[in-house]
Amino acid sequence: MSSSSLQVDPIADDTPLHPLDIVRDILREAESLPRLMEVHYLAQEPGLIEIMRGLIALPDDERFRLQHYLACRRSRRLHVRETQNGALIIEGVDETRRDDGA
Repeated sequence: MSSSSLQVDPIADDTPLHPLDIVRDILREAESLPRLMEVHYLAQEPGLIEIMRGLIALPDDERFRLQHYLACRRSRRLHVRETQNGALIIEGVDETRRDDGA
């Protein structure tokens, strides 16, 4: 959260936070109601929270590499495959190529 955010520790402060103050702070961080709604709807996707937790746990340099990879391929579909040794590989799908496996 930014330095302008409401930063009150409810354990250290006896003043309870009002739910509206919390919602206002979340909206301020999201920067717009449409963006807040997008985050809300995305959070409803099955498994997405677990995926985000895993991504957040990545070291900063690896997370940056993944973010850069995804940003460069924003308009392309992705495919995930598992190797024989259990590694997952994320690949951009070349939709101009004919899929002979279908």
